[in-house]
Amino acid sequence: MARLCRNLLFSASAVLMALLLVALFAHQRWVHFKQAQHLEVVELAGVRLTTNGIALRQLVLVQMQPDGTRLALEADDLRLELDAWWRPLPLRSLELTAVRVSWQPGRSEATEEDEPPSLPEPDALRQWAAWIPREGRIEHTELTLPCVRGQCTQAGTLNWRHAGEPVWPARLQLALSHDDHRLELIAEAAAQDGGTQLDVDLLLDDQPRLTSQSRFTPLEGKTAWLGSLSLSALPEAPWLLEWLGNWLAETPATLPELPEQMRLGAGWELTLDTRTLPQDWTALAGNLRLSANLPAPWPVVGIGQVQGRLDLSAKAENGLWIPVDLAADLVMRPEPEPFAVLPPALRPNAVSLKITPVTASTPTAALPFDLHLSASGPSPLTLDGRVTLQTTAPYMAELNALHLTLRSQKLTSPQFTLNELAADLRLTGTLSPKAAALRLDKGSRLTLGNLLTPSDVDARRLSADLAGTTIEAGFTPGGLTQLALSGTPRLSVGELRHPVLRPQGWQWSGTLVGDRSRVSLDGPLSNDAGLSLPLLLVQDLAGGTTRVDAKLPELFLRAGNPLADTLTDWPRVLTVGTGRLQGQLQLQISSTGTPTGTATLSAKGLGGIYDRTELSGMDAELSLALQDDQLRVDVPVLSVREANPGFTFGPLRLDGSFTGPLANLAQGRLTWRLAEVGLLGGRLWLEPGIADLAAPTQQLDAHLRGLQLPALLEAYPAEGLSGTGVIDGEMQVIRSDAGISIEQGSLKAREPGGALQFRSAQIQALGQSNPAMRLVTEALDDFHYDLLTGDVHYAADGALTLGLKLHGRNPALEGGRPINFAINLEEDIPALLTSLQLSDRVSETIQRRVQERLGQERK
Repeated sequence: MARLCRNLLFSASAVLMALLLVALFAHQRWVHFKQAQHLEVVELAGVRLTTNGIALRQLVLVQMQPDGTRLALEADDLRLELDAWWRPLPLRSLELTAVRVSWQPGRSEATEEDEPPSLPEPDALRQWAAWIPREGRIEHTELTLPCVRGQCTQAGTLNWRHAGEPVWPARLQLALSHDDHRLELIAEAAAQDGGTQLDVDLLLDDQPRLTSQSRFTPLEGKTAWLGSLSLSALPEAPWLLEWLGNWLAETPATLPELPEQMRLGAGWELTLDTRTLPQDWTALAGNLRLSANLPAPWPVVGIGQVQGRLDLSAKAENGLWIPVDLAADLVMRPEPEPFAVLPPALRPNAVSLKITPVTASTPTAALPFDLHLSASGPSPLTLDGRVTLQTTAPYMAELNALHLTLRSQKLTSPQFTLNELAADLRLTGTLSPKAAALRLDKGSRLTLGNLLTPSDVDARRLSADLAGTTIEAGFTPGGLTQLALSGTPRLSVGELRHPVLRPQGWQWSGTLVGDRSRVSLDGPLSNDAGLSLPLLLVQDLAGGTTRVDAKLPELFLRAGNPLADTLTDWPRVLTVGTGRLQGQLQLQISSTGTPTGTATLSAKGLGGIYDRTELSGMDAELSLALQDDQLRVDVPVLSVREANPGFTFGPLRLDGSFTGPLANLAQGRLTWRLAEVGLLGGRLWLEPGIADLAAPTQQLDAHLRGLQLPALLEAYPAEGLSGTGVIDGEMQVIRSDAGISIEQGSLKAREPGGALQFRSAQIQALGQSNPAMRLVTEALDDFHYDLLTGDVHYAADGALTLGLKLHGRNPALEGGRPINFAINLEEDIPALLTSLQLSDRVSETIQRRVQERLGQERK
């Protein structure tokens, strides 16, 4: 007996342990299932078993996907009946008193890796149908879904029944209510002749309105679909559109109380490959006939509101729909989404489409029709012409003299503003699923009243003649694969305004070449001043960079100076009348607007006037480089044969460079290897060095060698003064904000000295009237010096102070005894130059400029 008790106890413990293990395993699997299905809430209330099923008082499920999608379900009074507990499938019936479903989508975006859903296989459909009760009824449903206002709730009822195994025949009935109105959908399916017949009826307020019949027949791994759809009248349109307005982005237009009859009819005979749909539609084949008459605007998903008439017959081959008969007279108010990529000024408010078939004189496989398309809105557009569709392979559309017009008062973007845009284009060409070839014919023009850019470009009265331009493109299902532009357009600007340019007209003509990665313009650019520049402009569409290559052909300035009439920065006081100029420029502008580039300029034999100085025989070689907003100018050669500000000097030679920030060139650095000038028979030069223009002052050492005293005295306007000798000197030149000054300057005559003669009626009269001056005038009548030195000081305001010391003798005076002179001279150099420039030593142009300036100073 004791042994029996021990065995029973052991067995009970083993069973209990097994039950615990099973419960633990079931709990773990349940937890894993909830996590895999993202179920946050699962609540069952009032569960009880009946003799033939299960009953629940309430079921609550809440699912939260990782992307934020939330699905909540509440069911009341659920009753599930089985045929037998030992044979539950197929389920007999399901009844629910109420079901409330709420769905809120997440904010995640689809990625390229996401695969589109595929259609279920027939075997899978049969397996799913086995789990659907043969009969079902939901007395009250509430669906809360996203809508225009945020969330909208829709109430209704649902009933169904099917035969079990096999499923057909089956019937589903869905009824939805809105205010006092009712929408009912009835679908019935049955097996027929080896296929499936599906009939769908839509009732509005218990009146049949929409009827659809379909027959699906298996056909060698595919499915043949034969169907029709008809809608003959819709007096319920006002309240139906108002109801649908909750789910449409655009509110439907208000309809009259008694709308006209609307008609919709369609018939099709298609072959489907359910194994590839909907990922691949190329296996779709068959025919479609559609006829619609919509006397009032009607919302169409993805298009907008459509009103009018459409008759269409088309065939599908390899997923491509080819119209074989087409007529339309439609007015559409499009949804905003398809045009969101366009600037607001180009988005149409309404679109009118009219297609009129053209009867061919002989039977043909082509479908010709006249097309009229017009769009109203801020930028009205029209498109008129004849189109011929080839309804047999190779499929294409031939465009015959299509005329496109576009008018827009104002288009704005961060890069530009366009005012009074007018396009008048005449197109011919072909379009096919794989390629497009278009040509702009004679009369194709674009005009603009005004173009403004953030870089201060103001172009007025623009015109582009695009005749002869061609556009060729290649397509695949993935999009554009090839693009080629070519042509010889002609562009003109009535007036171009920019801070660096004088307002005037510009013209360009040349070659246009473009593809998906870049567009280039190659041809001469000219203006009304006579300037002509061969220009190559390349726009990199992928990188967003712009490259400009321009060349200045050899310019003979004797015939005129178009640069002076083009550039506002050309100095008004600079006039060039002789010589030649030529140069070239390479400039690249990045997507951020930062420019880099190089330029060269060559000048030969330039001659003219700068301010009040005549220049002749000027040769120069300049090279410029712009990088990281830093400008570098190299001047390996700069020479001026002769300069005349009132006296003649030269030649002048310079070899140096300049670097500085583009935004503030006054903060740059000037470097020179050679800086010298021929001055009155001698040579004046600076030691090689660097000048920092940002520094407040700069000290430079200047050297003077071989200045010829006869040339100096000839240039100095002193009557009766002459002499001989050679002068050398040293000077410290100071550059500051005030100007140029000289400190610690010294002059000295070379040995053995020279002679000075000061013979004038005025100096002789001074000696006769003043006994103290008689010895001076007699000595200077023929003074032979063996020592001449001087101290030089020149102020930034132009005041020159010269302290001279002379030692020598007059052989005819007192036996040639030695005489010492100390002479202090002060001279206003600007005033001295002005007096010289009023004489005949300079051109009439300089004399006139001096007189005009003196007249302005007196006012």
